[in-house]
Amino acid sequence: MKQAILVVSFGTTYKEAMKNSIDATVNHIANEFKDYDIFQAYTSNIIRKKLIDRGMDINDTKTALEIIKNNGYEKVVILSLHLIAGYEYEKILDAVESYKNDFREITATTPMLYKEQDYVEVSEIIEKLYSKIDTPIVMMGHGSDHENDIAYENLQQKLDKISADKYYIATVEGDITIDDILKKLKEKGISKVTITPFMLVCGDHAHNDMIGDEDDSWINMLKSNDIEVEVILKGLGEYKAVREFFCQKI
Repeated sequence: MKQAILVVSFGTTYKEAMKNSIDATVNHIANEFKDYDIFQAYTSNIIRKKLIDRGMDINDTKTALEIIKNNGYEKVVILSLHLIAGYEYEKILDAVESYKNDFREITATTPMLYKEQDYVEVSEIIEKLYSKIDTPIVMMGHGSDHENDIAYENLQQKLDKISADKYYIATVEGDITIDDILKKLKEKGISKVTITPFMLVCGDHAHNDMIGDEDDSWINMLKSNDIEVEVILKGLGEYKAVREFFCQKI
């Protein structure tokens, strides 16, 4: 029986981020699951359009499934690299529903933060990644107006159990903002932090919203509040521990 793994992420237009996070994760999966052929798709139509304009066409989930079907595969596992079960992840579920009768078996993994054990394991990974850094860590998540944006708050609660003063998660588009974190930092008298993306890739949000030149970038907002800032420009997909975590979802 021909088997395929379709690795689906939000996507990025940053070539280095694509190489260091997404492609690195896809290659890791290919090495772990040699009995499967590996395919890739992006869920973000905006990113896909920008890439098409640059001469790079990466399929959306349904187009990739159509190709897989037409090549005679009977079993497909869709591996989601999304962090929460938000709107982009729902596109994957919609694709599974659309193609459920076209394969002998088609399944989709859950996103990074989904069940209770996910939060425990991800918080432990974060602690291991940043344990040698002696400043508090402020992490930039994407966020969403989707109800499952609460995943960031749930993860924060797990991190607080590890260390109440070290880890802070805020989002660009969700309920928890950098203003909320600034308030906490000032209340605790914290004068130096390290900021880093809590996203699969170190892409547009990291380079612009986090460390951009505008007054409302996170780095400038922190500095304007007399907080010294160090920066780690690495997406989650660059860490082996995170790639292994996603592999365990299969």
